[in-house]
Amino acid sequence: MNKRIEEELFPFYALDALTAEEKAEVEAYVAGDPAAKARLVAFQEAAEQLPLAIDPIPPSPSVKANLMARVQADARARVAQSAPQKRGGERPSPPQLSWWERLRQSVAMPVLAGTAALAAIVLFVWAIALSQQVNQLQAQVADLTSDTNGLVEELAALRADNEQLRVRNESLQQQLEAQEDVLASYQAPGATTLALGDITGENPAAAATLTVAPEAASATFVARNLPQLSADQAYQLWIIRGDQPLSAGVFSVDENGRVTLPVDATLASSYDAVGVSIEPAGGSETPTPDQIILLGAASS
Repeated sequence: MNKRIEEELFPFYALDALTAEEKAEVEAYVAGDPAAKARLVAFQEAAEQLPLAIDPIPPSPSVKANLMARVQADARARVAQSAPQKRGGERPSPPQLSWWERLRQSVAMPVLAGTAALAAIVLFVWAIALSQQVNQLQAQVADLTSDTNGLVEELAALRADNEQLRVRNESLQQQLEAQEDVLASYQAPGATTLALGDITGENPAAAATLTVAPEAASATFVARNLPQLSADQAYQLWIIRGDQPLSAGVFSVDENGRVTLPVDATLASSYDAVGVSIEPAGGSETPTPDQIILLGAASS
């Protein structure tokens, strides 16, 4: 926006008080800017209402006296013209103007009413300039409000991302600690580890281990690449002694098919085989025969 043109020239353009060059400058400016043209039109509409804001000033008593004197002089002139012309070839007097023509030539008809009109113009220009400043401030406030809302939304998104990262970090930390515990149990002197593999042929990547620490102090079951189950299903770990399956816990896996499950060390201290089956949610009393997917047997 060209402030010089809009704040200095627009008001006087609306009042038709610019030079030809200034008027051309304003018209060239608004020709390429529809928004500026709309603001100029607002000035012009306001200027059209300006005369209505000026109180009429009654004419001076001298105006009436001058008017009546002109009327009487015009009447005398008409009488003189109707009288016979003098002999001797005297040229007649030139025709007299009508009283109205003489009155129009001699009586000034002011367009603006002195200082009151000048004050009205000044107030008009000041009011328009003030209105533009208010509009500009309102636009700036709207921009700041929009920017603030955007920053608030961005901050909320960053906080949500940070919370997700915090939760993810805690989960990874827990997994790392579990892996360290498993590794420590593997490396403990006298620890035994049983490997379980897929017996169905449907999940060849699925595998698990059961590690029992020395003197049956602790036991840990770790599985990986197990398929995801429906909400009404669960995995169940079995410690098998002879023909007797003993439940060692019901579990689910994460999105990568992994789980680390602590096992009762007393239960895991003696076994002939270890298996994993798919059971209804909550587990079963005995493994469903056709649902055993992992199995490992103790060496004789």
